[in-house]
Amino acid sequence: PETLALLRELTRGPLRYRLDCGTDAERWALAARIAAAVPDLVNDPTRSTWELRRDAATRRWELVPKRLTDPRFAYRKALVPASSHAPLAAVLARLGGAKADDVVWDPFCGAGNELVERALLGPFKALLGTDLSATALAAAATNLAAAGVAGGVELIEGDALKVVLTQKPTLILSNPPLGRRVRAGEADDLVTGLIRRAGNLLALGGRLVLVSPAAEASRAAALAAKLTITKDMSVDMGGFVARIQVFSKDG
Repeated sequence: PETLALLRELTRGPLRYRLDCGTDAERWALAARIAAAVPDLVNDPTRSTWELRRDAATRRWELVPKRLTDPRFAYRKALVPASSHAPLAAVLARLGGAKADDVVWDPFCGAGNELVERALLGPFKALLGTDLSATALAAAATNLAAAGVAGGVELIEGDALKVVLTQKPTLILSNPPLGRRVRAGEADDLVTGLIRRAGNLLALGGRLVLVSPAAEASRAAALAAKLTITKDMSVDMGGFVARIQVFSKDG
């Protein structure tokens, strides 16, 4: 009761939480027990402004602020459902590196965070963004303008696996639709399809940086596309673990 009283005092609106332990089945069972015991606790952390975490080693609790305004990402004026988190977009851009003659393509550009982050790293020749959603492309245009990216941008409505690009990309940055955004198995097909297309489209010496939900499938697709993997690391996508993989086209 004392903890609930404190949380209610510190919180505007519902008390939201997320469970990060055990299996999916165990989390669902525990969430059901919590809902029965304390109905005003909401199992949905998406709008939380802070987290209460317990350190497994020290068994101490700490309050961790979330969703605070960060001037580093002030360009994010427009959002679309399931937009890339700006820090993740920044990581992808840095892993891809920056060359002044880069033609950068984001196949599933959403609100344009990866394109903005690459532009902030330094000079480029062109930024190409494709998406099936006109609303997403409008959001990307808004965010690019807010970041001061004025020239060399082309946003195209179309299917990333079929669209005709006006220039040959040297760098592909992609956080494709994953998790709940796609049907089961569809994410793997999107990623492997993109890798196959990257093998054909990338200029010699080009790079592909992507988030993959299926590391082994994307490695196999890259091998078939004659791409070399140079980095492979895990990333928490807020509910499931994926891989950030970097490939190069060496000839």
